[in-house]
Amino acid sequence: MNSSMSRIISIQPVIPPGEDEKPALTPAEEWNENRIAIDQLSRQGQWPEVLELLRRLTTKHKNNEIYKALAQRVWVGLKTQAPAIEVVQSLYHLLNTLGPTHELAPAVCALAQLLAIHRTPDHPDQELAIGHTQQMFSMVCGALNITGDEEFQNWVKAKQLDEPDLFIPEIIRMLEMMVGDDWWIDREGLQKELEQARQAD
Repeated sequence: MNSSMSRIISIQPVIPPGEDEKPALTPAEEWNENRIAIDQLSRQGQWPEVLELLRRLTTKHKNNEIYKALAQRVWVGLKTQAPAIEVVQSLYHLLNTLGPTHELAPAVCALAQLLAIHRTPDHPDQELAIGHTQQMFSMVCGALNITGDEEFQNWVKAKQLDEPDLFIPEIIRMLEMMVGDDWWIDREGLQKELEQARQAD
């Protein structure tokens, strides 16, 4: 380029935000805003939207309350008719949070497998959900040095992983302990919806 030629630099004009535009929220402000929205949506029975916000909180943010968000995400997914892939992914996240040597890690894997196989079996992401459960079992078995089909089957029997009536309540209790008294959702409203649905069947 000829040195005598002046360089043209494109400068984008700075447009001040309009009166109706909100400034970017800080992570803490966004977290609190989503928490309020979760409460409001749950009272309206909009559970898919509640799950989406809980998923966003558990994947986008990092703070001291993320465990409560994750526990509520799993709890709502289990109690509602969310697609298996959505609940399995939340259980995968839970397993990574607890660690593969946690006492309930095997039960978390077994629950994920149960959902992947039996809930929404015609869902296009069923194979993906089953793949996630296989990865979860692989993580736990690797951490516990469980190898071979026979050893695996013996372990399943010993841990009663073929008894969902036994391990599901244990997982529910753990989720409730993780949340404590600080639930952001309308649990009572959801329980009433479940009772009404059972009575209608």
